Amino acid sequence: MLTFETSLFRYPEFDRRVAYINAQLDKVRAIPGVINAGAVSRIPFTNTADATFYLLDGQARNDIPKQVALMRNVSRDYLPTIGARLVEGRFFDISDQKSDSPVAIVSELFAKRHFPGSSPLGKRFKYGEFGDKGYWYTVVGVVKQIREAGVLEAEKPVIYRVLEQCDQIGAGANAIVIRTSVEPTSITSAVRQAIWSLDRNQPLARIQTSEDIVGRQLSTPSQSSTLLGAFALFALLLASIGLYGVLSYAVTQRTNEIGIRIALGATSREILLSFGGRGLLLTLVGLAIGSVLAVLAARLMTTLFYGFVPHYVPAAAAVSVILVSVAAIACFVPAYRASRIDPLVALRHE
Repeated sequence: MLTFETSLFRYPEFDRRVAYINAQLDKVRAIPGVINAGAVSRIPFTNTADATFYLLDGQARNDIPKQVALMRNVSRDYLPTIGARLVEGRFFDISDQKSDSPVAIVSELFAKRHFPGSSPLGKRFKYGEFGDKGYWYTVVGVVKQIREAGVLEAEKPVIYRVLEQCDQIGAGANAIVIRTSVEPTSITSAVRQAIWSLDRNQPLARIQTSEDIVGRQLSTPSQSSTLLGAFALFALLLASIGLYGVLSYAVTQRTNEIGIRIALGATSREILLSFGGRGLLLTLVGLAIGSVLAVLAARLMTTLFYGFVPHYVPAAAAVSVILVSVAAIACFVPAYRASRIDPLVALRHE
């Protein structure tokens, strides 16, 4: 998706503003490679503004200060354009024109907060203007939650209103979102020309793809996770080297003991199993302790990185296989070498 913002200060009258926004959308939809386009007051993931209080039908006015929701003024095709998923009810359609009884679509969080276990369809609320002339908005749809405020921000209840019915409060929709069948940035020039064909003095700002928006917000966590991943691999390498060195040295130091056992009749196989098994047992004990600490660390990391889902089994299995393999080599190779030498040479080792 390609997104950009346009200023609407040149269109202060409500009807002219709505007509200009719809004309922009018609021009953009005519560009080859454009699937659909929609207008919105704030591009998703970018802003915590445009929020105000609301009052549900039947509530006391002293409940107003406790209830705040984000407001998004949108064109009729906006929600399908961005891929919003309908939970129940319907999207906006052409019948939703300017009216004293406007409709609204709410987010799933809004619905669950006020209507748990029941449908919010047909319920009414006032938004922003609570006087006698304030509109009662009727809920006609519920959509899956969208992180309007930002990828890393906590989810907030959201109310969507169609442009034609935003004459009472917040009539702006100064951003356009375009879904394309081609590389979004390839139509940037055509989009500019389409907007300038309506108003050659209209500036376009913040032209960017949705991937750019999300990427910038996740850049710091992404860099941090990459750095931690590099340190984790380095730590695994150091652990492997250290494990090999310690176990190999421990077996080598017992070369004369191996010679005594061979002299007393022990076979090479018994020597290998005895020394290898002891080293592997120590390794398995260490892995068990490390696995418990890893689970605790992974749970802590879920609060530090957006979208982090720890995969305990694959990670623990990979690390365990590596360390057990290193331990096996560290134990069996020196023991095998010692078991192959002459017992008299082994006894003179000290």
